[in-house]
Amino acid sequence: MSHAPVYMIVQLDITDMPTFMTEYAASLQGIHARHGVEVLVATPSPTVLEGEYDKSIVVVLKFPSAEAQKAWYADPEYQPLLKRRLELTNTDTSVALFVPEFGHVHPAEQGTA
Repeated sequence: MSHAPVYMIVQLDITDMPTFMTEYAASLQGIHARHGVEVLVATPSPTVLEGEYDKSIVVVLKFPSAEAQKAWYADPEYQPLLKRRLELTNTDTSVALFVPEFGHVHPAEQGTA
């Protein structure tokens, strides 16, 4: 069991921002609190230093551990929200990544998933 934090980096191409905010984002607070999720960044207007950025929003979430991230993603209360998020975003161009804290190797990369 790893107790190192992991992060979710999300770049979404949202097709209906008002509905996304009311039907998805507004419903996350309780689920986030239950799993110890901290929203580090959530902005539709990041400063682009290199390349091109054409997404609707960028979000960075911090989870206390890989186990907490897995429990959050599998939470039965989150499943209808996940379905709704996928309906409201262009899944061909949206990206959601989970990454370990710098200096820590994710358990799956150690062969001990």
